[in-house]
Amino acid sequence: MKILIDGLNEIYAENVRLVKTLMKRESPDEHPELTKWALQMLYFNGSEWIEICRIDNYPHDKQKGSHIHAYKKDEVKRIDITFQEAEKAIKEISSRILKEKFKESIKFE
Repeated sequence: MKILIDGLNEIYAENVRLVKTLMKRESPDEHPELTKWALQMLYFNGSEWIEICRIDNYPHDKQKGSHIHAYKKDEVKRIDITFQEAEKAIKEISSRILKEKFKESIKFE
């Protein structure tokens, strides 16, 4: 895999950041899709960074395709989404989680 974006951090508040990873496959054996990517929203709760949402297309439970890992949920939600669409979606989902679970109001611009 050729790394295009490696753990890029976008800071939205001192306690909220988005981590982006994007890779391009160099052979079909590496990954079923042309790109392999992950978006991870993190929240600092005062003692550690915790994942509140993750959207990626890494294999999960031996299934390929994009999916959402939401805060405190064991199951993933399968969704057909691109890297660009996932960035908008993770901000919407994370905004709701931050407000409901942590009483934080963050404007993702």
